[in-house]
Parts: sequence; C-alpha cells; structure tokens
Amino acid sequence: MSRILVTVIAGICFTISTGWAGQGDQQNINYLARMADGKLHRAAAISGNIYGVLKRCPALRPSESGKAMMAVSILLYDGLNKHLAPNPAKFERAIRVFDGAYRKAVLSKVNCQTEKAKDPDSYR
Repeated sequence: MSRILVTVIAGICFTISTGWAGQGDQQNINYLARMADGKLHRAAAISGNIYGVLKRCPALRPSESGKAMMAVSILLYDGLNKHLAPNPAKFERAIRVFDGAYRKAVLSKVNCQTEKAKDPDSYR
C-alpha cells in the first residue's frame, strides 16, 4: 500500500515538474494548494528525505522520479517567498514536514546503499 501511495505521489510530482517549465509556477503552486494535507505532507516528506540522503550520500544521483519529488519543496518555498501561495499556512506546515524529513535523513546513520535499496525509484 505504501509503495502504491509513493508511486501515485511521484506521478503527480513528475507531472508537476514536467509542466513546471512551460506552465509557470502559479499553476503548479495552485495544484499543490488543492492537494489534501496528508498527500502534500507525504510529498514534502519524500522530498526532504531525498534532499537529506543526497547531502549525506553525494555518490547517489536522483532518478527522474526523484527529481520530480524534489520539485515539491522548490514549489513550496517559491509559493511562500514570492507570495503566490493561496493558503500560506498550509505551505508553512508542509515546509515544516519537509524540514523535519530533511533533518532526519541527514542525521541518519543508515548507509547509502541501504537508503538506495529502501527507495530504488528515487535514485540511480
């Protein structure tokens, strides 16, 4: 069940990141704003985990799916910093989830190969 949820969220985020180049930030930020809180928090946590693992394990490279998940945090921060978020409190909560996941991943003592094995879709 968890793998299915991650796949669905990755698909959503991949759609966001591929559309990001041509459609502009505002449409993608609005899309995140319409997401349910739980789904947005899960996407933010995945994004934070990927950033944290990449900081701790520089030999790992993100896959296309991983890059799409990384775009979530960029959109969250852009939504707040550029005052584009329709619901700033929702974005602030999601950023706190992102920051917590990032901090946890950076401080983790799990080796890099294990991290890659836990989430093979996010890393090459």
